[in-house]
Amino acid sequence: MVLCAGPGAAESMPEKTEPNPWQYGALLDVSYGLNFNFPENHQFRSKQTTPRTNEVSPNMALGYVHKEPHRARDWGMELAAQAGYDTDALVPREQDGRDRPVPGADLLRHLARANVSYLAPIGSGLLLTAGLMKGYINFESFYAKHNFNYSRSYLTDYSPNFVFGVGSRYAINHNVDVGFHVMNGFQYLAHANDLPSYGAELDWRVTKRLVVAQNLYYGPDQADTSLRFWRFFSDTQVQWRGDEVTIVLAYDIGTERAADQPNQARTFWTGAALFTRWDISGPWSLAVRPEWFWDRNGRLTEFEQLLWAVTTTLEYRRHVRPQLWLTRLEYRYDHSTGQDGGFFKGGDMAPGVPRLVPSQHLLLLSLVLAFDS
Repeated sequence: MVLCAGPGAAESMPEKTEPNPWQYGALLDVSYGLNFNFPENHQFRSKQTTPRTNEVSPNMALGYVHKEPHRARDWGMELAAQAGYDTDALVPREQDGRDRPVPGADLLRHLARANVSYLAPIGSGLLLTAGLMKGYINFESFYAKHNFNYSRSYLTDYSPNFVFGVGSRYAINHNVDVGFHVMNGFQYLAHANDLPSYGAELDWRVTKRLVVAQNLYYGPDQADTSLRFWRFFSDTQVQWRGDEVTIVLAYDIGTERAADQPNQARTFWTGAALFTRWDISGPWSLAVRPEWFWDRNGRLTEFEQLLWAVTTTLEYRRHVRPQLWLTRLEYRYDHSTGQDGGFFKGGDMAPGVPRLVPSQHLLLLSLVLAFDS
């Protein structure tokens, strides 16, 4: 049966309005990590995020405003500021012929996003973005709020979490998306030369539950920009999402020839992580992540070592309207072998010589408070 409205009914019916394209929000991320090695320097060796232990650690504070381009010829923007221990390692250590912090890097690390975007009316819509944007490589986010576990994997720490440059993304069809990027380098706050680097991405939704992603990076990250010294990096992901269980396997491999050792074999690093999450019931979930990372020549971690770890996280998540309260209890075991491997334990063996042991047990309690409009 069809019911016809009488005269004047149209005037009394509320008009349909589009959702507000502007979004804003903030988050605060604090943790306490009990390191059973009790290092006097409180440092988590070879770790860039969650770098402090045995103290209350304000790892991240973030505020953002964001506008998404929803239709052709629409524009968007992102602007976000951040602070906390997780931003410290974004400023690279100066190394001869390699990384040199850009001017003002210690201030720029507090800028999380600063970009503009435009949805060009080409085919299904070509999204163009320019400025400081989210990295396109990792499965995990730089921000713990979005991840299965609280502490990030070594893969995430040693990949580009931020990109400064221009990027594009295009949906070939409902199942395949591609992207291309031109950026200033592997580390966005480093300046080794004046040439750009290049990135590409492919996301293929094989089935409703299965996604395969391939991300590539190629570019010069040393003062000598000869093609034979360019860095190549690959990230491959296989993602399966069930109703209650999600499983993601990520594998990374990178290589470059050192310009200061042109006759030596190419430097090499590789690693993998298995991200798993089980939504137990209601606000409770459990995540387990085994991983390994081999830095054969100490190119990224600065130590020749093989790292492996297992992280188990119990999470309680509660939404109260736009607010999110996220509490995690996490146990992490890390092991390091190799010529320069190890984790800090106690004080120094001798003045200026830290005591190192092969393994580390860490118990983390974290709280994330977030507001999203």
